[in-house]
Amino acid sequence: MMQNINTKLTDEELNSFIQLLTDRTGIIPHATHKEGIKNYIEASLLEKNINAEEYKNLIISNPQNFSEFINESTVNETYFFREEKQFILLRDKIFKTYKNKSSGKSINMWSAACSYGEEAYSLALLALSCGITPNVIASDINSEVLEHCANGVFLGTSLRPMDGNSFHNLVLPYKREDRKIEFNSEIKEHIKTIFVNLSELDSPSYKQNLPKNQDIIFLRNVFIYFNQELRSRILKTIAEECLSDDGYLFVSISEVAQLDYSVIPSSLEKISDGNIFYFHKKGGKANG
Repeated sequence: MMQNINTKLTDEELNSFIQLLTDRTGIIPHATHKEGIKNYIEASLLEKNINAEEYKNLIISNPQNFSEFINESTVNETYFFREEKQFILLRDKIFKTYKNKSSGKSINMWSAACSYGEEAYSLALLALSCGITPNVIASDINSEVLEHCANGVFLGTSLRPMDGNSFHNLVLPYKREDRKIEFNSEIKEHIKTIFVNLSELDSPSYKQNLPKNQDIIFLRNVFIYFNQELRSRILKTIAEECLSDDGYLFVSISEVAQLDYSVIPSSLEKISDGNIFYFHKKGGKANG
């Protein structure tokens, strides 16, 4: 006979789960984000007929359960060519310069918080349209979205009517009759998915396997969930271990103001091109 378990979380219980998430991933959820986590946990308690303490022990002791907890606790919302002004800058200036100085050489790019993968495919499609062969690494802490990215099939809602519209012509050839977008093997072969926990980038075990010599890194819409100390550690590791000497780092336009020189390593310089800001690793000539 099933026990009558209280499946409603107290504030203290919810905070203990939030703290566990922050300790393991660095993510500090916003208020609306916390509500979604609470709903997921309460649904899990009801399904498993266990209390909060028992469920917490389950996710701590079992890597698969913890992975599911992370998957349900992370925010994944993106679309093709999001913040298209950054892609226009890539096309008109950075890619053009790269092609001129690196004739026939492929370009290394890392979508470091790829979500479902639209960003990674956007980078690959744009490079190919500019006559450059892309090597794109797509990473995330959510194992489910990495599988989705590798599969290469997206909903039609991944094309937005306003933002990204300038580049829809690159995606439309892959649109199916059911309005879904499916990329063929010729596109997918340019994209490699890997699991990365950004909060552990500077750990010895991670440093050995980090993407190296990346010409372009997109790390967008994640710094809003991290504290200053973790922001600083991530940027330092990316600058020292991952970016090429003439590499470029893009964050979300809304995040630039949060990244002041207390967290930006000395090897990175902030460049402005009109109202677009990005970071350039010193040692090469910027396009600003």
